[in-house]
Amino acid sequence: MSDPATLLDLDAKSALESVVREQRVAARAEANRLAAVVALCDCHPVVDDRDVAAAWPADACLDGDVVAPPLAGEGCPQVTEDAVHELSAALGISHHAALGLVGQTLELRFRLPRLWRLVQDLTLPAWQALRAAEQTIPLSPEAAAFVDRHLAVAGRRGRLTGQTITATVGLAEARFDPERARTREEDALASRGVWFDISPDTPATTDVYARLDTLDAQALDETVSDLAVRLGRLGDTSPLDTRRATALGMLADPQHVLDLDVPARPVSTPTLYLHLDADQLETGTAGSIEKLGPATLTLIATWLERVGTVRIQPVLDMSTSGAVDRHDPPEWMHTLVVLRDKHCVFPGCRTDARSCDLDHIAPYDDHGPPGQTSPSNLAPLCRRHHNRKTHHGWHYQRTDTGYEWRSPLGREHLVPHLN
Repeated sequence: MSDPATLLDLDAKSALESVVREQRVAARAEANRLAAVVALCDCHPVVDDRDVAAAWPADACLDGDVVAPPLAGEGCPQVTEDAVHELSAALGISHHAALGLVGQTLELRFRLPRLWRLVQDLTLPAWQALRAAEQTIPLSPEAAAFVDRHLAVAGRRGRLTGQTITATVGLAEARFDPERARTREEDALASRGVWFDISPDTPATTDVYARLDTLDAQALDETVSDLAVRLGRLGDTSPLDTRRATALGMLADPQHVLDLDVPARPVSTPTLYLHLDADQLETGTAGSIEKLGPATLTLIATWLERVGTVRIQPVLDMSTSGAVDRHDPPEWMHTLVVLRDKHCVFPGCRTDARSCDLDHIAPYDDHGPPGQTSPSNLAPLCRRHHNRKTHHGWHYQRTDTGYEWRSPLGREHLVPHLN
């Protein structure tokens, strides 16, 4: 541990190296803490009926049954409640927090062994692994193993996010327990509603909360945005968010919308990017919708029945390496790069590739050689990091292992390829 007083005299490069070093020390400590929790549980096994197993309090269901959620998933060892009481007292945390820590740690150690190893070798932050473990507890052993395999790939490449965890768990549930996945979708649709809450600060505004069918929500978003733009063209100088709020309120009086006397536009259909493999079609399991996550084929079929036009994107050969003699890539090349990289390729950035610029890694030269625009010379960068690369001294190249970056302070970073 560094002396805080000496840190004040560091230059920028040394200070950054110190930050990285201390973060690694903290990661090692957290990995060791989880290993110690497992060791504590090993010392308090449930061996016979006289031992009281640690468990969540039972909840009463609507049908009168009393159900206790599992502390950890099927196949994890049971531990006595003594272990939880000892842990909560030693750490000064609540019994509820101690139960969660024990359950998630056991889930991670025994049902997600690949993620556990990544935590122990400091490749993956412990908090991310525990977040995954919390979501896999209800899954079957086969589904949990599926999640472990897929998330370990993302974890090794530094690409594990909350969205990735949720999407992978949802896909595993749809593949290994499709009835449960369909029930969850039906329950979600049944819980739709709109709620109004007058602001506690002033009666001038009211907060509106809504849970809508996803297609309806996307169509409403487009309608509100369209009306907000029209209001701006008619002279409303309010910020866009304010105009969107005005537009939503106008829908309470449709005649007010008609009185704007502007040309009507064709009703647009929300754009959803659905990815389906052949085996998913054959088995009837889920597909994956970009930015939304997995959905059962039953839900997808219902949505398709409600839209007038469906565009089928032919399967791309992701190994295609053709080049063109122009600055802007053709549509097929743009799609290939977006699907290949999925996110901004700046270290640590998770901005979706579809909202990024496509950057020429070797800058495009109007007087340069032909074939400068190709998949191998393009990468998605969000506007912020595109600016850093172009104007502020960041440099990178694409190699067989990933994107190799060099910062203005001389630090090197590797962003591994997803595939």
